[in-house]
Amino acid sequence: MTPIILHIDVDAFFASAEQSFNPLLRGKPVIVGGFPDQRGVVHSASYEAREKGVRTGMPLSAAQRLCPEAVFLKGEFHHYKYIAEQLFKIYTTFTPQVEFTSLDDAYLNATGTLRLWGTPVDLAREIQETVRQKLHIPVSIGIGRNKLISRMASAQHKPRGITCVPSGHEPEFLHPLPVSQLPGVGRVTQRLFYDLGITTIGELARFPGDLLYPLLGKNGQKIRDYANGLDGRPVRPVRIPKQLSRETSFEEDVSDPSVVLAALHYLIERLAKKLREDHLVCRKMGLKIRSSDFQSMYKTGTLPEAVQDAFRLGVFAEQIFNSLKLRRTRTRFVQVQVSALEPEAWQQQLFQWNQKRQTLNQSIDRIRRRFGFMAILP
Repeated sequence: MTPIILHIDVDAFFASAEQSFNPLLRGKPVIVGGFPDQRGVVHSASYEAREKGVRTGMPLSAAQRLCPEAVFLKGEFHHYKYIAEQLFKIYTTFTPQVEFTSLDDAYLNATGTLRLWGTPVDLAREIQETVRQKLHIPVSIGIGRNKLISRMASAQHKPRGITCVPSGHEPEFLHPLPVSQLPGVGRVTQRLFYDLGITTIGELARFPGDLLYPLLGKNGQKIRDYANGLDGRPVRPVRIPKQLSRETSFEEDVSDPSVVLAALHYLIERLAKKLREDHLVCRKMGLKIRSSDFQSMYKTGTLPEAVQDAFRLGVFAEQIFNSLKLRRTRTRFVQVQVSALEPEAWQQQLFQWNQKRQTLNQSIDRIRRRFGFMAILP
């Protein structure tokens, strides 16, 4: 039986989620990321704003010049989490094989349940309409025989697009596309391909593998497989994200390392709270520091054990921070990431310190749920 894999991507997720929660915003240009008088960038823009030239990543001030009538929002993470949870409930009514790779996109393996819904396109339309009716948000859907094809198909006709690539027709779909659209092809690899005269996926698929592999190393085989439409990754129905992160930009560039470290501890408190809420623990941490001249430093480390406790995360973050050779420039941006996430498998510890720490964390969480996160600060 030919696999039927759907990739569903919410169009302009953050902005669409805000429009879902507030009907007055529907049909209006919405920009999520902050206010135009603040230093920051656009995290998401509704398609009404995109029609005016607003793009993700541009400064908020530039977005306001392009679209002065836009509604600017900081964004509410609990809105996005709620929408993702509702999407999961909707998707699992069509198939139990659902894998979320982020809050706004998911793979569905409909191979075993397709007979209940008709054709793959019929199924996609039914999902699209159900999401529209229940959540008032647009989704684009790609259909193919594997994850690669379905994901690339979902990006072709946004917003509210449905693109189906029948089995056996992968080359005619993939080969005309720019090589830059292939997963795993970043700017450096793209420049390498251009130097080799490779501009389309079809040209990459025809390029001799014995010449390509020495240039790309261990990723060479995977990228060439992708160019030929091959992808053996299964849909794994788990909801554990690859990483969690929190970040902040200082209103004014900072030269005092103690201020930067204090900001890191604040971000870690928020990350630890998120880990406990989602019953997750992490094994790796990364810090990203961006200076006033936009140069970035990034360093990761592996924790001695999987944790969700802000104290131990904070101690480890200080170790990473102190190992960074910071340049003599002011700091404008900091980010903390935790990865290698896994489900919480809490076992009562024999050590009193850990028992006290667990009780303290539970008490802090209860206070914050009642009075807000800012009720207790690090």
